Amino acid sequence: MADLLTLSRGPMKYVTRFKGYIINGYRFHVQDYDKGLRTQNCGIVVAGETDEEGKIIDYYGDLTDILELQFIGGRRLVLFRCMWFDVYDNERGVKMDEYDFVSVNPQRFLKTDEPFVLANQASQVFYARDHSNKGWNVVRKFLPRDTFDDMQKNDNDSEDLHYSIDRKRKRTHPGLE
Repeated sequence: MADLLTLSRGPMKYVTRFKGYIINGYRFHVQDYDKGLRTQNCGIVVAGETDEEGKIIDYYGDLTDILELQFIGGRRLVLFRCMWFDVYDNERGVKMDEYDFVSVNPQRFLKTDEPFVLANQASQVFYARDHSNKGWNVVRKFLPRDTFDDMQKNDNDSEDLHYSIDRKRKRTHPGLE
């Protein structure tokens, strides 16, 4: 109930801007900050819905601004402002090749009045030159820092792991039984 009351009063008039922000294991930078660097941290992807019922689409873009709204009671909300690539035009905006690689045209943007996304909904992507489509960029998704693909383990592997850890612990600490 307190959260609802806080949100109903609206944000305070002060907004904090950032050039970089770490969330969900990703380190994001705004596009202007990335321009002089060899690394790229402004690529963003967000899963969204289309007008078609139940259809999910990935929206790709470049992060242009990071804003933190402050609410009474100490609540904070981080928003990413993005320039979204045109993902609706399958010939001039976005392409998928026979290997399921997605390419975007960095010259074509969505004309939208919804440039903001909640920071916790964002994932990071990198854009590399697409040599088979001149002027296009290939989108590369990746896992956040310090995370790994969870491999399916059966129960026996898990039990063997716990057994070997327990045996090692008892060898190094004989008093543990």
